[in-house]
Amino acid sequence: MDLSVNEVVVELSTGEVFRVLWKAYDNSSGYWIRLDEKTRIPEQFNPSAIANIDYEVIEDKIELVDESALSDSRKKHRDKIWNALSNILTREPEIYEKKARRPILLEVQHKTGISESNLYKYLAKYWKKGKTKNAFLPDFSKRGARGTSRNQSKKIGRPSKNTVFGKVLTKTDKSHFEKAVKRYFLNRNEYTFQATYELLVRDFYSVKILDEGENERLQLLPSDEIPSFGQFYYWYSKRKDITAEAKKRKGEIKFELTGRSVLGKSDYGLMGPGSKYQVDATVGDVYLVSQFDRSSIIGRPVMYFVIDVFSRMVVGLYIGLEGPSWLGMMMALSNATCDKVKFCAEYGIEINKDEWPCHHVPVTILGDRGELMSKNADSLASVLGIRIENAPPYRADLKGVIEQHFRTININATMFLPGRVKNTVKERGGKDYRLDAKLDIRQLTQIVIKCVMFYNNHRYMNYFEKTENMIADNVEAIPIKLWEWGVQYRSGILRSFPEEQIKLVLMPLERASVTSKGICFKGIYYTCDRATKEQWFERARSKKSWKIEIRYDPRDMSHIYVEVAPDSSFELCHLLDWGDKYAGKYLDEIIFEQEREKNKRKMLQINELEAKINLKKEIDDVIAEAEESKKQTTSSSKSKAYQLSGIRNNRRIEKETIRKQESFTKDEISDAPTPNTSLSESSDITSDKEYVSPTSQMIMRKLKERSGISE
Repeated sequence: MDLSVNEVVVELSTGEVFRVLWKAYDNSSGYWIRLDEKTRIPEQFNPSAIANIDYEVIEDKIELVDESALSDSRKKHRDKIWNALSNILTREPEIYEKKARRPILLEVQHKTGISESNLYKYLAKYWKKGKTKNAFLPDFSKRGARGTSRNQSKKIGRPSKNTVFGKVLTKTDKSHFEKAVKRYFLNRNEYTFQATYELLVRDFYSVKILDEGENERLQLLPSDEIPSFGQFYYWYSKRKDITAEAKKRKGEIKFELTGRSVLGKSDYGLMGPGSKYQVDATVGDVYLVSQFDRSSIIGRPVMYFVIDVFSRMVVGLYIGLEGPSWLGMMMALSNATCDKVKFCAEYGIEINKDEWPCHHVPVTILGDRGELMSKNADSLASVLGIRIENAPPYRADLKGVIEQHFRTININATMFLPGRVKNTVKERGGKDYRLDAKLDIRQLTQIVIKCVMFYNNHRYMNYFEKTENMIADNVEAIPIKLWEWGVQYRSGILRSFPEEQIKLVLMPLERASVTSKGICFKGIYYTCDRATKEQWFERARSKKSWKIEIRYDPRDMSHIYVEVAPDSSFELCHLLDWGDKYAGKYLDEIIFEQEREKNKRKMLQINELEAKINLKKEIDDVIAEAEESKKQTTSSSKSKAYQLSGIRNNRRIEKETIRKQESFTKDEISDAPTPNTSLSESSDITSDKEYVSPTSQMIMRKLKERSGISE
């Protein structure tokens, strides 16, 4: 081990720490001193025998001193000792050798009057504190606290003006202070310090008494036995640890988010554009309506953004209803790698390639756990070679670039939109802002794209810290300018893959069913050339349906990809003709519409059941009326054989009567004989009529012949 003077080394076996004071040129010998409180004498050692396996160089924790902040008294004390010892400090190695050192110190004692024991103390400080002049500064922090070494019977300090309390503090009082602070102040209850003081007095400086009604209450001790608030606060301020207090009162997570020091930068150490993307989701502050039925409010959208940390360029986005999940993350990452000219054209927005030149795969993606911790993200690393990073829980500050952009988008994009979320409390009887919703997802996406184009090409970031090279090249702090500069001078980071490969990597893998109606997925039916040639649907009808692996893009359900070979090759499937209503629609909206139709069917089923119950009741009423009518007829007393013998003739008579009733040219409907009417009654009926049809006459004649009645 090649040691240098003033280096600090630790012996690994014992943990003892040494500072190197001197070393011979030929590395044959040297002196060091143990860094503990008792040792004052250096020890000789052999530098060439120090091995890495036994010793290790550690960080030197010498405290840097601000010369301008030193008091005159401290400077005077330091300079006095320095002037006394400066001439002998450079006499090396004599000053480290026992026999040579004592005569030197006796000479200094004779000249300065400083005792030999104090000279040893000063030398030890000088050697242990790095052999600097400031090693001789007095260390006031090691002196006793005010009043600790005095035997006081009266409170010290100036008289209190604003309180009647005050006493000479004892160890017991300080123990009470410590208990009260731990119990009430340094926890998540967030009591004020004044409230903590009052609870301190309640717990330790009051006694229980009984009042006139024999009720127990507290009474304070005499005022000169109670410490004042100022004494309590002074005691705590001398021991206060800002970091520990904030962590205990707010919690570790909140402290890391809002209370810690901010010394780093998100883009520090990045090579250029594409080195790291940050991705996250937020809920948009606006309510939307459905594309299917604009009278239906569908709630607030989820907005995903992907930002290049180096340039602050928005490289991808997604607006949808899919709550923070892999589907939303997938669509945002897919958008980050797609051709933006084509993407904007789908929404009726024309741009040129130079306005949004982002279609690359990053080296690293930083998210906030959740989506990027799912199994779906594994293919990003294995296929595309992307390194996945996740911020700890509740640490949005580690994704400051994307979090700042959310604020910008909510201010610029949603502030003036109809249906935006308002923070004001709705007055009684006032209008609900959700009823103002007029935009659908597609229209909101158009607006957000325009806002992103403004941000990328015109937003000047006055908070952006430029590098030395950026300043030298006079680069403007605008995302597109930073991106172009990074591509030109920091190239080699941007990577591209075929669009179809990226889609297949990102799209979720699901299972669909091959049925006689088509390939069914989420209640939507598809077909493809391969399925038609191989007669999939005929086989499913004659035998049984089966499952297949498919990939899909929830942004557009016009197509799905069917896995047709073990080597993961996929074939494009399109909607059946009768399913064109789903073309170009989001899966979110399709599911929403399907759920709405299900709810409608449920309500109709309830109405249908109610109508069916009433129909049954009406049928039962008619049957009951018929049964009652039959009981009142004479036929009920006749035999079964008699009732069954005249069915054919009864049918003829009934048919003739119904024909007369339904005739379009009838003038007057005559009474026709009813079935099972006696022949004499039938004769009376026919004789009273002026005209009887030939058919009726023939029927009556046949009846009379069978009965043996002569005309």
